[in-house]
Amino acid sequence: MPYWFDGNNLIGQTAAQARGDKETRRAFLKQLSDYAAGRGRRFLVFFDGDDPDCSMPPRGVQVRFSAPLSTDDAILQRLAGMQNPAEVIVVTNDAGLRSRCRNSGAKTMDWAEFSSVMKRASSVPQRRSEKEDPVKVDEWIRYFGLDEDSLKK
Repeated sequence: MPYWFDGNNLIGQTAAQARGDKETRRAFLKQLSDYAAGRGRRFLVFFDGDDPDCSMPPRGVQVRFSAPLSTDDAILQRLAGMQNPAEVIVVTNDAGLRSRCRNSGAKTMDWAEFSSVMKRASSVPQRRSEKEDPVKVDEWIRYFGLDEDSLKK
């Protein structure tokens, strides 16, 4: 299940503040990358504005800049374009955005809820690395629209 993050909201910075303090954004992305590593998680982080940094995000994390829209509007617009928004979990501390995302059919959680999920998952052994396991079977099953249950028979 993909997780979408309201980046500026979660790092507590406006787009202008983040432009002057790139390290806070990098640290946040690294934290998400560390969690995603070896667990097959898909993280998409939305930040306000455009890309003043142009650096590559860490592994396991995609970054989208919302300009000319606000991050809230970019997230809601992307949810509206989805066939099944219930497949997405939006992580934000903005209660208004959480409510609008739920009204669009997505699941939501705040950072404290997500952090508890991270802590529980860190106590579970990680999957083998991509080097050891280059084929992501679950991704291929989704890509080709196969039914996992019929493959187990």
